[in-house]
Amino acid sequence: MAYRLKRMSALGIDTEFHHYPGLSHGFGLGTGTVAKGWIDQAITFWENHMT
Repeated sequence: MAYRLKRMSALGIDTEFHHYPGLSHGFGLGTGTVAKGWIDQAITFWENHMT
């Protein structure tokens, strides 16, 4: 993932990465986990980058 982020940044693409200890990649709202609230952060990122 670090390589992908580096390459995207080199192309001028804004990225944001969050690691949540104890969790692997998954789908869901993160309710009851350290990832709780990730969707709100993602929506803010998307809204800031939609043009």
